[in-house]
Amino acid sequence: MKFWILIYSFLFIVFADGLKAQNIYKCRIVDGITGEPLVGAVMRMSADKRISAVSDINGYVSIIPKRELIKDGIDITYIGYKKQHSLLGNGNIYKLSPSETTINDVVVTATESHGITSSSKIAKYAMEHLQPSSFADILELLPGGMAKDPALNAPNVISLREVPISSSDYSTSSLGTSFVIDGAPISTNANMQFMNGAWDTQTTSRDFTNSGVDMRAISTDDIQNVEIVRGIPSVEYGDLTSGLVKINRRKGGNDISARFKADMDSKLFYLSKSFTWIPSRMSLNLSADYLNSKSDPRNILETYSRITISARLNKEWISDTRKLTASLNMDYGGSFDDDKVDPELNYGGVDKYASKYNRYSLNASVDYINLNKKSIFKSASALMSVAYEKDLLDRTRLVQLNRETPAATTTTDGEHDAVLIYPYTYTANQKVDGQPFSLYAKVNTSLAFPLKGTSNELKLGADWQLDKNYGDGQIFNQLNPLYPGLSVRPRKYSAVPASHILSEYTEENLGLSIGKNKLDVQAGVRLSTMLNLSDKYALHNKYYIDPRINLGWTFPSIDFLGKTLTIQIAGGYGEHTKMPTMDYMYPEPVYMDLIELNYYHPNRDYRRIYLQTYVKDPTNYNIRAARNNKWELRGDFNLAGNRLSVTYFREDMNSGFRSTAIYNSYSFKNYDASGIDANTITSPPDVATLPYTMQNELHSYTTTTNGSRTYKKGIEYTFSTIRFPIVNTRLTINGAWFKTEYSNSQSIVEMPSKLIGGESFQYAGIYKNDDGYIREMVNTNFTFDSDIPKLKLIFSISAQCVWMTASQNKEKENVPTQYMDKYGVIHDFTEEDKNDTYLQYLVRSYNSSLYDRQTVPFCMNVNFKATKKLLDDKLTIALFVNKLLDYNPDYVRNNYTIRRHVTPYFGLEMNVKI
Repeated sequence: MKFWILIYSFLFIVFADGLKAQNIYKCRIVDGITGEPLVGAVMRMSADKRISAVSDINGYVSIIPKRELIKDGIDITYIGYKKQHSLLGNGNIYKLSPSETTINDVVVTATESHGITSSSKIAKYAMEHLQPSSFADILELLPGGMAKDPALNAPNVISLREVPISSSDYSTSSLGTSFVIDGAPISTNANMQFMNGAWDTQTTSRDFTNSGVDMRAISTDDIQNVEIVRGIPSVEYGDLTSGLVKINRRKGGNDISARFKADMDSKLFYLSKSFTWIPSRMSLNLSADYLNSKSDPRNILETYSRITISARLNKEWISDTRKLTASLNMDYGGSFDDDKVDPELNYGGVDKYASKYNRYSLNASVDYINLNKKSIFKSASALMSVAYEKDLLDRTRLVQLNRETPAATTTTDGEHDAVLIYPYTYTANQKVDGQPFSLYAKVNTSLAFPLKGTSNELKLGADWQLDKNYGDGQIFNQLNPLYPGLSVRPRKYSAVPASHILSEYTEENLGLSIGKNKLDVQAGVRLSTMLNLSDKYALHNKYYIDPRINLGWTFPSIDFLGKTLTIQIAGGYGEHTKMPTMDYMYPEPVYMDLIELNYYHPNRDYRRIYLQTYVKDPTNYNIRAARNNKWELRGDFNLAGNRLSVTYFREDMNSGFRSTAIYNSYSFKNYDASGIDANTITSPPDVATLPYTMQNELHSYTTTTNGSRTYKKGIEYTFSTIRFPIVNTRLTINGAWFKTEYSNSQSIVEMPSKLIGGESFQYAGIYKNDDGYIREMVNTNFTFDSDIPKLKLIFSISAQCVWMTASQNKEKENVPTQYMDKYGVIHDFTEEDKNDTYLQYLVRSYNSSLYDRQTVPFCMNVNFKATKKLLDDKLTIALFVNKLLDYNPDYVRNNYTIRRHVTPYFGLEMNVKI
């Protein structure tokens, strides 16, 4: 508290000269249709044009007029909008109407934000024209995005500004993309839904733990608008590395809406009812949707279903001095993966698999805006969100053993007799019960200091994220395990400690007029730490500081070819932190069961398997947060409503999370049972009387480290025209060049799988460079969308061109820098070791063609979408056809001809609004 008092006192002293007894008017200028703040709008006194001010990144503008001029009013101008003359009033919100060329325009593509960081804004109409089934479909509208056939039979995770690869070692990018719905983030930190050993089928091996949000679960029908921040977000948002997705859902209205969509893989039903009580300024929105998908309509055994239900209550109180808004949202989301193995191969219907996800959430918020012009205090808000999930994985399969197999039952170190699994054929079941619980609380306040010629907002706030899993975890019969031979034990997730993340932030948003130029500054710092940690962790009492800054310079408008040209140059730098998840912080114990005696006898009562069990804690107490440093430079050019935005960016994250093998030496006894006469024994052999030799072997287990590096660079661009006369068609061109490099940032240990002289190889090499991948892509989308108001018809044709995609493996280090022997001792690897009988096998060799750059040449798909309104706009019919036309020519690689082909994908939907 003393810290904040000092800050307030310091800022008050610094800005005291500006607190003179003047009439300072603070207003806001927004788009009259979307409500988006207009950056760089000019407000001038009608009677004296020299008295002017320019709106900041939030649309706010502060002006100090002469008292005798107030009665003459003000003039507000902005490129692409009608000039507006109004009376000046403190706290007023001025809504500008688009100019005649755009007055009734609808935007069916994403638009670049007018702010000073690169972000895409997607409005309701664009989503309606796109006809999405889940949030994953919306990513098509981003620079670098492409239309893809829905893949709802597997989790959909996000990738921003990269050419992704399918490796869990590089999933920090998707894990570090924050989804915020109505101000509350979706937390996946307590998600531990995976099944040990479930690698026998493609279906059961699905695991997106530690991969972020599954976009299939997010319904799009209630969304009013989306902002996807690809650049440097405000410090108000944290626990992220790659980007921010801000979703605002619809509030208000007084209608009934219904939507039905059918495409080649899925069917979707949506119904909503809105209530608005104007005198009391209160609204209620109720909605529900159901999605059913089959990856192949001919295969009824693999399906995905989703149900969402939402109720959102909003209430406003407004007076001359303040505005108070309270919101309460209640939501349910369920998704169901009911997958089964082919009945011809599943032993009469025994084998089956099901994944169920149920999420209940409550979000309450209060926002207060102070309209008193003399007060420094301008606004405050508080938000609390609670979410609870009931998740279940359920797997049943027929197990058939062909030899004696020990059951994994012991949970302590030491020697012991194994319990043998019997019978050889049985039906096994295993469940994973997860019950993630998350609590998020946030407070925020803003101050404004009335300084002449500037607009400013100082934002102060803090948030706290709590995550805990109350589930029973892995549940199975250890005597009849689902996956025999796997050394795992049941584990309760409820025994895992809760995760606490506490953050504080401060940020200044400043707009300054310099002559006829405008400087916008957004600079802040975020401080984050994890609580509730043992002092064993390196993260204990560790604070991460994330400085972020965005700068924008708007030049005065000039005449160019008889048109008005406005230019803005912007850039930013930021550091971003993602804390480890609960699964990374508290992995389940590792059990190593080493066989010391395996004696088989025809009489089952005389058989004996004797084990040495080691219990290892795979927790990496040195794990740290993943950190991503990014910077970008952007140019924005607007010529009479034709707009071009180009962004160059670089991002470097060299502390991403990955699984790393840890090798150690383990000693055990090797009993010699060759002297036992099987015809004379009357009981299992006694290990106390058997001779043995001591052996040492290297074995490994995995732990989570900060050993992955993801390096991104590229160029994003968007160009949009005004609608061409007569044909009323607009051209939008967007695309990107992405180059992404994936590599390990820490040394790795690898042991060859070899038998020498009948014994397993017992040396492990330590290599500096191991896996490394380079992925590159260049694409451009050309979209022509036509609006025919008389026919109430909008249709668009997009040509999505991929100029080139390329992939290349980075060279591995063939010679180790060190090696570990079977006793766990590390030695330097010398030149002489290359000729050693054993150590020579640590020198890896690869065909040089493995590192050749593989390039896929140009291809193009043409997509068509159309929307038609009927019955006084109460009925809307829409259809889409992706890959209606295509150009995917054959190409030659390594003297082989590679043929490409695509299959069109189409759908139809109907919307009713009463």
